[in-house]
Amino acid sequence: MTSDGTALRHNAFVYETQDEYVARSVAFLREGLEAGEGAIVANTRPGLAVMREALGAEAAHVTFVDDSAAYTRPARTLAAYHKVYAEQLAKTPSLRAVADVQCGPDPDEWDLWIGYEAVFNRSFAHLPAWVLCSYNANGLPDPVVEGVWRTHPEVVDEDGWTTSDHYEDPDRPLRATTAEPVPLPELRPVAFGRDVEEFREQLARELVAEKVPEAKMLDMLLAATEIATNALEHGGGVGEVRVGRAEGRFVCEIVDRGSGFDDPGAGYLAPRKGAGTGLWVARQLTWRIDFFRSPQGFTARSWL
Repeated sequence: MTSDGTALRHNAFVYETQDEYVARSVAFLREGLEAGEGAIVANTRPGLAVMREALGAEAAHVTFVDDSAAYTRPARTLAAYHKVYAEQLAKTPSLRAVADVQCGPDPDEWDLWIGYEAVFNRSFAHLPAWVLCSYNANGLPDPVVEGVWRTHPEVVDEDGWTTSDHYEDPDRPLRATTAEPVPLPELRPVAFGRDVEEFREQLARELVAEKVPEAKMLDMLLAATEIATNALEHGGGVGEVRVGRAEGRFVCEIVDRGSGFDDPGAGYLAPRKGAGTGLWVARQLTWRIDFFRSPQGFTARSWL
């Protein structure tokens, strides 16, 4: 266990050259393999090829993950890594992973991935894992560099391991990167019906009317079912449902009668005792979910 009572060690590695990345990563993984730990490398295909060659015969004992398409939305990235970690931990008592973070060139996305790194600390806190998030310093935007120090308790660079004085409670940067919801007057009310099944049938009709593609329609039906079930079981029942298009996306709002919750990590926590699967599944199936209190009640706003 770490000093804060978690099993997870979530650190960052900022490197200047590929040689530096390979040397530090290989040494880190080999130390774990010698101790009987599992080893995982996540990178783009070229990065994986370089690491395979550097590890030599030991590559046979390492799980390689192509993360080229993994960094789409935080919930889906967390789910992808959770699957890999769970499979590895079924074979070894603990693991080490080097994951090259792909934050992308779009400034509008940078806060998104800072929030992802923050919630990672909570989502996988229970896992016996040491995860080293690697960042290529060349061209790394200043806001992302700052985010590295805010979301990782320790950072390693050319000077060695350094405890981050800027590390924050995970909820703080996650909350800071979550946009404040605004009213969407373009949405229209629809009947919930007598039960979840009737609601799902009504929602399906609305999705067809909005010409949502079939695969996307199924995603929203499954996500909304999970949210509605959560509202019935924990939120005192469904009060209102509103649907429609906003900002070019199909949106479904489910308003329950309960007091709600104030947890920016809701739906981002990997399933375990005390953290159910409903909202975890719903976040993976949608583009975004906003949870907030409104005059009508506690609202879950799902964007497709």
